[in-house]
Amino acid sequence: MFVASTATEGHLARGLLESNGIPVLIKGETEGPYRVGPIQLWIPEAFEVQARLLLAETRSPSRGNEEQEAREPPEE
Repeated sequence: MFVASTATEGHLARGLLESNGIPVLIKGETEGPYRVGPIQLWIPEAFEVQARLLLAETRSPSRGNEEQEAREPPEE
């Protein structure tokens, strides 16, 4: 189970997991125009390791820096 603190974070995580073939069940989401509160993402146990790795990659602050450095020419 992954707990997202906001609806936006939860839906982004769900999209990432589902786009990588991991089925997701969402619990805790409220209806209405103001969706607040935590969202729980439940996945089958067989996908737990893969899901944790994907989510950890997206939270890594150095990931974006490495991609940016790869696109920029070296300074002289």
